[in-house]
Amino acid sequence: MMKRVLTLLCALLCLLSVEAKGADGERVKPQSEYPVLGLWKQSYIATGFATNKPVSQYTSDVKFQLSMALRLWSIRGKVDFLATYSQRSIWDIYQESCPFRETAYNPGFWVAWRINPQVRMLFGIEHESNGLNGDLSRSFNYATAACLYEPLQRWKFGARAWYGYYDYENIHNYFRYRGVMQLWGTFHTLNERFSVTALVNPTVTFAKYNVQVEASWCMSKRSDWLPCLFVQYCYGYGETMIDYNRRSSKIRIGISLSNKRLNLY
Repeated sequence: MMKRVLTLLCALLCLLSVEAKGADGERVKPQSEYPVLGLWKQSYIATGFATNKPVSQYTSDVKFQLSMALRLWSIRGKVDFLATYSQRSIWDIYQESCPFRETAYNPGFWVAWRINPQVRMLFGIEHESNGLNGDLSRSFNYATAACLYEPLQRWKFGARAWYGYYDYENIHNYFRYRGVMQLWGTFHTLNERFSVTALVNPTVTFAKYNVQVEASWCMSKRSDWLPCLFVQYCYGYGETMIDYNRRSSKIRIGISLSNKRLNLY
C-alpha cells in the first residue's frame, strides 16, 4: 500500500513539473500567482473603541497586523510552498505610558494548490503564541486546511479548519472560545477597489459565535501595496490570546494593505 502511495505521489510531481508549450512550440514556464515576497493575510493599522462600554482611554486602543509570505518553491505555477509570518498587536496607546496589551506571533509553513481559477486549497502548519511567561503565556500549535472558492466575479467564499495542541495548563478550554473553524464571504466591486467581508467563527459547541465584519476602499487600483481606508467590527471571543475567554465588542477604523489574490483570514 505504501509503495502505491509513493508511486502516485511521484507521478503527480512529475506531471506538475512538465512545462507547457506555447502556440509556437516553445516551452512556456507557468508563473506562480504568489510573488517571491509579498502580502499574506491583510495588513492594517486601525484605532477604535469598545461598543459595549463607555468610551474612555481604557476602552480605546490601536490594533495592527503585519503579515508576509515568502515563496520557497513553485511547481508548474499551480502548487506553491510558502513560509509565512503574521504578527498582531493590541496597543493601549491612550493609556499612561502607552503599553502593549498583547502581541501574537504567528509563523507558519503552507502548501497552496490552485485546482482551477475558481478553487484553491491550502494546507498549513502554524504556531501562535504571545511571547509571555507564567500564567499569561499562551501558545497554540496546529495543522490547518482552507478552501477558497470564487464562483462569481464579485464574490469570494472561504472555509478554514484547524486542530492541534495548546498550552492546556493556562488555556485548558481554548477550543470552547476559539472554535475549530472559520467561514467567510466577501463581496467586491469588479475593479476590487471596494470590498465587504463577513466572517463567522463558531465555537466547538456551536453555542457561541465570533463575528467579524470588514469593509475597505482602496484609494487606487494600480497596486495591492497602495493603502485602503479600512473599517473593522469584532464581536465575540478570542480576539486576543490573553483574553480569549472574555467577550468583547470593538469597532476600529484605519488603513490597510490587502492581498487581492488570497483573501485568507
